Amino acid sequence: MVKLSIIWGVDSDDVESIERYTSGGFHPTHIGEILSSTKERYRILHKLGRGAFSTVWLARWSRSEQFVALKICAADSDPTHEIDIFERLASNSPVPEKVVKLLDHFTLQGPNGTHTVLVHNVLGSLSDVVDTLIWRGRKHVRKLCRDVTMGLAALHERGIVHGDLHAGNVGVDLPTLNNHSLVDVLEHYDQPNATVVLPTEFPENPGALPHYLVSPISVIDYLAKKEKDPPFFDMPLQAQIMDLGSAIIADEQAFPACTAAAVCAPEIMFERVVRPNEPGRPSTRASDVWSLACTIYQIVFGGTLFHFACPNDTLLCDMAKICGEVPDEWRSYWESQEELRNTDISPEVADAEWKLLLDHMITVPGKMRTEEDIKELFGMLRSMLILDPARRPSAAEVAKHPWFEREGLV
Repeated sequence: MVKLSIIWGVDSDDVESIERYTSGGFHPTHIGEILSSTKERYRILHKLGRGAFSTVWLARWSRSEQFVALKICAADSDPTHEIDIFERLASNSPVPEKVVKLLDHFTLQGPNGTHTVLVHNVLGSLSDVVDTLIWRGRKHVRKLCRDVTMGLAALHERGIVHGDLHAGNVGVDLPTLNNHSLVDVLEHYDQPNATVVLPTEFPENPGALPHYLVSPISVIDYLAKKEKDPPFFDMPLQAQIMDLGSAIIADEQAFPACTAAAVCAPEIMFERVVRPNEPGRPSTRASDVWSLACTIYQIVFGGTLFHFACPNDTLLCDMAKICGEVPDEWRSYWESQEELRNTDISPEVADAEWKLLLDHMITVPGKMRTEEDIKELFGMLRSMLILDPARRPSAAEVAKHPWFEREGLV
């Protein structure tokens, strides 16, 4: 359904801000458009999503007629760093199975500048899978968590810190997608949900704006229908880590972490809260492990461990509560803030917080979980959610935890 809107009237969480289509910003991309690299041509079919520094599109190879995902980066972003990370991965054989593949990359000259385009295999949204796992009996939850853990361990083994691991940066492999015809896939979604862009004034650079904004589709929505794709419906799902734009080479001089607050390690979050005008700490393998714990929690339970997380004293307090301690390096600041100073922090308080979570998760209607299994999962998560980064296990050690080997549902 097409609706007419002036550019300042677009207000939807589904689409990017029209203000990003300016010099240095996004490239105006349209369905049916052909983009070319030195070795391939790609036809834009639909939108898959967007982020702070890119839009992502479903496209088709011109030669093999396979589906691919095109990540078109903003002109003012620095995607060469991400390409370097992927090339580092490719130089180490074998390439990790649990990390998205870079199939091609090229530059695109547009009205808003020069854009780098990264071509990947198409992945389904993990959030879409989590939302629909009830029809799969939740039998794949444990495997998805193990895949993410093994993917992170593989990155760490190759000297790469992800730096922004969360559920939104994990996708699900779609090995059967190319068995479907272009017509069948596009007919499933009917005509695109598009908002026409109508400037209120004559813009200085008319080509900078797209003709319309497109709401993204979920490829999982198509494949998850058993009558559409029985093999995909029955096969084990495989997770892959994606978006290495914030990744860094471990133990080298690196830029400050930009990890989302809900999964950000406490040693990084403390610096953001106490010294907001300073650059802050870079990500580390240990901070990735904290993010991994938060991501596993979200995959299993469908919600975040730290609700409404923002860089503030409340988040620091919540971290200390579930960990049962206040680090020595926090103490001076902690005592200077009344809210923090008056909060009871102890191992007993932490045990009580996890007991409340346990009781809640066991009693959620329609969720087939056992107390024994959740206790074991919480034990693993608590070993990862330690305020002292030096005491956290490595991702490789986490991957060997017996919880991943258990049979049954979670």
